[in-house]
Amino acid sequence: MKNQKLLFVFLLLLSFTTGYGQDSTQTEKDIRLFSAVPGNTKMVITGVAWFGFQANFNRTDNSIPKTTFNDFGFSPMFLYKLSDKLFFESEIEIKNDGTNDNSAAFDLEYAKLSFKLNKYMTFGAGKMLSPFGAYNERWEPNHIEKFPNAPLRPDDGILPDDSHLFWGAVMGMDVRGGIPMGNAKLNYVLYVSNGPTLHTDSVMGGLLQYENWNDNNSNKEVGGRIGLLPFANSSLEIGVSGKTGIAGNESDPLYKNIRATAYAIDLSFLKSIDAISSTINFRGQYNSVTVNRANYQLTNSSTYTFDNTLQSNFAQFSIRPGMASNRFLKKSEFMFRYCAVTPPKEAVWSPKDKNGNGGSTTRLDLGLTYWLSWRTGLRFAYETTNVPDGTQQKEFIVRFATGL
Repeated sequence: MKNQKLLFVFLLLLSFTTGYGQDSTQTEKDIRLFSAVPGNTKMVITGVAWFGFQANFNRTDNSIPKTTFNDFGFSPMFLYKLSDKLFFESEIEIKNDGTNDNSAAFDLEYAKLSFKLNKYMTFGAGKMLSPFGAYNERWEPNHIEKFPNAPLRPDDGILPDDSHLFWGAVMGMDVRGGIPMGNAKLNYVLYVSNGPTLHTDSVMGGLLQYENWNDNNSNKEVGGRIGLLPFANSSLEIGVSGKTGIAGNESDPLYKNIRATAYAIDLSFLKSIDAISSTINFRGQYNSVTVNRANYQLTNSSTYTFDNTLQSNFAQFSIRPGMASNRFLKKSEFMFRYCAVTPPKEAVWSPKDKNGNGGSTTRLDLGLTYWLSWRTGLRFAYETTNVPDGTQQKEFIVRFATGL
């Protein structure tokens, strides 16, 4: 466990000592895309499409095939400029639903109306991408994510439910903008949204669900992120996020005052190095969420309580020899990523080792992306996942993704 933490800290420190370019939020990218459209066009339809293949090794679940073409999707994005100050953006995701009945899942990823108050402040409201950390708004979209898979997350691959701690969407409103500080820059977002939902049953008691189309109480979650770009070339950004809100159902006297508080630290760094004819890129994010202590019922009708803190992190490094003379090398990007999820060790839903003790799930990803254009890439990754019971899962993943 100590070695895993040291590896993550080392990659973060390496990012600080070397220097990533400011990645814009999805809203900023959409507005820039609109401004590049010639004429008086007031609507743009864009999007992303992807298709993938997966090979599973030493998989213990016989219901999962060893090799399969099981990853496909199409996400049209609709951008509307209603006036010089009013802007609407929306995305619909159509993808495989994880079943074998040849059906597809349709989901409204986000739908947000934004109003520009001045050059330093924009107000937005609707179903919006969670602005907690940098990953969700900046690095998650399929045509931007360099790997063919997402970093290891506290979702139903590890836990009995998707927590959506640092990805997904929330219902609420935000204020965001940027402030020049001499050669440095600062960006910010402050938001209020429906709060998370606290599971209280015997299987998932204490587990949170952050996607919140309807709130279970009148208290609202408040949060925000501040990003600092200390260098004039915006090569490095360091972000700090926080959010807090009541998670318990207000009609349940046992849990109506249970609060969840989370924070995240993210960084990104991009630098071209002439000596090696390459561009290096570091990205990383650490997330932690703590839920107030409460008593949860077990299946035998007894109750228990535990220190309810969940942590997750990832750090990745990539190098692209974009200035090399070799045509293959200059279009290739070589990548490494370390991920970890550490649920509360005493929770009944936490993965356990053979002695019944909770532990971390970790994953190492080795990847290669071959860029056919700036927005189209063929991605490969070999991942090794270690779970607390000592077993290891290995997968080879391929994804072809393009921005439309």
